[in-house]
Amino acid sequence: MIQTVHPGDLRPTDTALCEACWTEPVQRMRLTSHGRDLLCRACADSGSPPRVELFPPLGIYGLTYRKLGEPRADKHRSPGAPQTPPNPGPPLPSPPPQPTPGRPPV
Repeated sequence: MIQTVHPGDLRPTDTALCEACWTEPVQRMRLTSHGRDLLCRACADSGSPPRVELFPPLGIYGLTYRKLGEPRADKHRSPGAPQTPPNPGPPLPSPPPQPTPGRPPV
């Protein structure tokens, strides 16, 4: 369902540019099962999809309910001792360097 946007329809966090082409001002609002799309007249008439979801219901860029339902295999490992990173880098100098007077330590 596509509606014409009126000034009171937009929230302070809504974008002022079309979510499909990102060049024209918002003139139409398309209501979908996932929320609403703010589009210009040309993109609404052509049925263009939004290119990115800026403010999903959770308020985090790119995070949607669909992505929350997909657990990552590497995120939830079996409990145990912490592991070192794959490349910890060079060892720290011993003894530690002394600061030079007149210059902050780097």
